[in-house]
Amino acid sequence: MIAAPDLLVVGGLSIDRFPDGTTAPGGSVLHAARAVAAAGGRVATIALAGAEPDAQEAITELARFGPSGVHHAAATIRFAIDERGSRRSLTLEVAGGTLLVEADEIERVRASAVLLAPIAAEIDVEGVRAAGRTRVRVAALQGWLRRLVPGEVVAPLTLATIRPDLASALAGFDLLVASSDDLLAEATSPEAQLDALRRRFGAGPTLIVTDGARGAHFDQPGVDRVRIPGHPVAGSTVGAGDAFAGLVAMELGRGVDPPTAATQAAALVAELIAGSA
Repeated sequence: MIAAPDLLVVGGLSIDRFPDGTTAPGGSVLHAARAVAAAGGRVATIALAGAEPDAQEAITELARFGPSGVHHAAATIRFAIDERGSRRSLTLEVAGGTLLVEADEIERVRASAVLLAPIAAEIDVEGVRAAGRTRVRVAALQGWLRRLVPGEVVAPLTLATIRPDLASALAGFDLLVASSDDLLAEATSPEAQLDALRRRFGAGPTLIVTDGARGAHFDQPGVDRVRIPGHPVAGSTVGAGDAFAGLVAMELGRGVDPPTAATQAAALVAELIAGSA
């Protein structure tokens, strides 16, 4: 009998274009799945993608990791990425569609945990609710916190722009993850950003704000806040936050307590970055 996946990751693929003109497949669903597979986990995916060669390359890769469902879009979300400055810049070139995932599609996978990982608000409130019966539910907030206008640089949105019904659905999740960059429209310090997340989503979920090589800030209800130490390493950090979210979700699905899961995930991400350098 084939073992059920440790984690199901749901989200849209992207095509990323770099300053030298090259392109590569991307998206949180791809980066998170790669990390879980590299760490020895069993991972399944549900992805939104167009027919472009880069997108199909990613679909083939996801299918090698484990069960892989594909929702077809007229075009794959496309970003121009520029990392030459002090902060990475993304420009939306092509908008994607909506990932209309349903509860029975998620339940058939029988994963221990699910990670919703939108990159451009492609998962709506019904998609969030569809994950309701999975034992451990994690969401990466990035895709709901982006101002996305074709031809313009992607900018962070405030938490108030998340619709009340979507915020209410996310408030029932076990863990919500966002980066400090995602939350710059709220505040500049991770502690203040955690405060903003807690105000928006209430007392239920555990919250993590990642802060790059500086580590992460962890807020579990009823427990003192913890700072998860960073592990600065040489190598590309593209997708590191997605990898972290995927690995935390995997560990939670295995029954690891949240602080330990976050600490282990941070160390695993550093190992993966170092190994790819």
